[in-house]
Amino acid sequence: MIERILKKVVQNNFLKGKGIIITGPWQSGKTTLLQMIRNELNSKSIFLNCDESDTREVLTEVTSTQLKELLGSAEFVFIDEAQRVKNIGITLKLIIDQIPEKQLIVTGSSSLELANTINEPLTGRKFEYLLLPISTQELVSSEHLTSKNIC
Repeated sequence: MIERILKKVVQNNFLKGKGIIITGPWQSGKTTLLQMIRNELNSKSIFLNCDESDTREVLTEVTSTQLKELLGSAEFVFIDEAQRVKNIGITLKLIIDQIPEKQLIVTGSSSLELANTINEPLTGRKFEYLLLPISTQELVSSEHLTSKNIC
């Protein structure tokens, strides 16, 4: 697995009282990045995949009380494909404001769609990053790239 530069940047912003939003084009590695980060945690976490219709339903028009019940004792909350949830910005705002002990990490494949739904509700409440396909620096830094496998 090629180490993404953004992984360390994201991890350095954990528990600073803001949500972390990762946008980027389709197939740029957002879900894989979330899974890599989650696998390295020693803390309880929850992974919500908004490709699933029941997950979208649960996150739409939800109260902070319902969110507290859903998220339980998880310290880290991963929400993948957030742009699929109607009014997701309000839901994310509720998590950040009403359950501040939880670290929220969110991805969305369409930066314009996700930006339009979260920018106003999350003003001052987020770190936002753009993940692009693997860079030359990431490729060169990869332990998988050796002189033996370069043609």
